[in-house]
Amino acid sequence: MTVGRVALWALAGVLLAFLTAPIVVIMITSFNATPYMEFPPRSLSLRWYANFFSSPQWYDTALLSLRIALLTMIAATVLGTAAAIGIVRGTFPGRRALEAFFVSPMVVPIVVIALGFYFLFSGYRLLDTPVALFLGHTVIATPLVIVMVRAALQTTNPAMEFAARSLGAGFWRALWHVTLPSIKAAIGSAAAFAFLISFDDVVIAIFVAGPDSTTLPKRMWETIRFEIDPTLTAISSLLTLIAVIVLVAVESLRRLGAADRLE
Repeated sequence: MTVGRVALWALAGVLLAFLTAPIVVIMITSFNATPYMEFPPRSLSLRWYANFFSSPQWYDTALLSLRIALLTMIAATVLGTAAAIGIVRGTFPGRRALEAFFVSPMVVPIVVIALGFYFLFSGYRLLDTPVALFLGHTVIATPLVIVMVRAALQTTNPAMEFAARSLGAGFWRALWHVTLPSIKAAIGSAAAFAFLISFDDVVIAIFVAGPDSTTLPKRMWETIRFEIDPTLTAISSLLTLIAVIVLVAVESLRRLGAADRLE
């Protein structure tokens, strides 16, 4: 290996260690047996993981976050996929302007969106309800689905759809048997990221959630403000594990989609 190649690998290793060091420290600290955060831990224990699963204030909020994230994933995937198909395959006037409108939540600051939701939902008495969280998370997750599915559609050949239509298949049958299977990897990846967007959100939850609809990230934020609970290290480790699992699933779907295109 040349000197430049060795230096490049060394720099990459240093950057990787720098980026992952905080995560590794938190994960090691989560096994601490003492009633306060300490690194390195003097003794190892699973007490903070047990506290998370046995404490209603943590476990119930985690279940609520999970339910809302799953519903958001389904709604954002359906809406985003339908919008992407209409944008890419449609020929109606104003298509580009409509696309810009659909993806606008990606460029508007999340605090502005959350503040708008606060005033909107307060008028309909939806504050401090799971419905407000579901609607807010769907709005910020759908644009990402649109972008990812649109990119996949632009790389597929529409001739297959035209061939199916010419052989007697209706629009919905061609969509179900030809279009959607050709972009299933992108749809699965977009759904995974929509789940993460909802599950990790804290800004919208701060504005629209209350005591009866507190999500796990919001509960973590409130705990950090008023106390230092070592249970946070266990929760952070679990959230990291969930993110890694989702990213591995996304990569698997990406490779599956690439293999399908080669065939």
